[in-house]
Amino acid sequence: MHALYRPFRVLALALALVTGASFAAPAHAASPDGAAQFIRDLGNQAIADLSDDSIPVDKRVDRFRELVNKGFAMEPISRFVLGRYARVASDSQMSAFRDVFLQVVTQRFLPLFEGYTTDDFHVDGAKPDPRSDGLYLVNSRVRSPKNDQFAKAGWRVRHKNGEYEIVDVIAEGVSMAITLRSEYSSVIQQNGGRVEALIAKLKEKVKAGEVQSTAMSESEG
Repeated sequence: MHALYRPFRVLALALALVTGASFAAPAHAASPDGAAQFIRDLGNQAIADLSDDSIPVDKRVDRFRELVNKGFAMEPISRFVLGRYARVASDSQMSAFRDVFLQVVTQRFLPLFEGYTTDDFHVDGAKPDPRSDGLYLVNSRVRSPKNDQFAKAGWRVRHKNGEYEIVDVIAEGVSMAITLRSEYSSVIQQNGGRVEALIAKLKEKVKAGEVQSTAMSESEG
């Protein structure tokens, strides 16, 4: 489990910068430049949207969740991270998992906005993703305000119905989706193949605040 921490530190820095932007961009034809601009725009707007600590926390939480649902392909991401168990999960289990998964993402990343400026996020370009048809890989660098060091983050972006959306984040060469798929599948396997066991475990962690405390300690390391 400890081997997963460093990639998630980078992921935390990157995701904190791009999750909070406005997604009401006009429709455009798919292109690498368009995908790069999509990520660039998100980074430039995110800090203004969610880093203002004068806004009540509950309002920022609501805004964060709304924007994650709009900017990320949460339905396919949720199914991917559940792996083969998504095929046997009931509709109610999938709904419960999506809900707690969003809570995990919110608790893990929302506190990490503090201290960022627009100078901390740089997009270096994009290209068609060589691993998947119809996706683009956007390369970026993210600087932590805690240690002034840049780390690389990649964004797998798809173009659907005239809009871009994020399907995965690559931190230090490690896929967020694949990492979570391995972690979550392991929990389910250890509990007799029961998806509800993972849901219960994640709910417990969120209730106890363990997701936030883990994210904060990772970002500081």
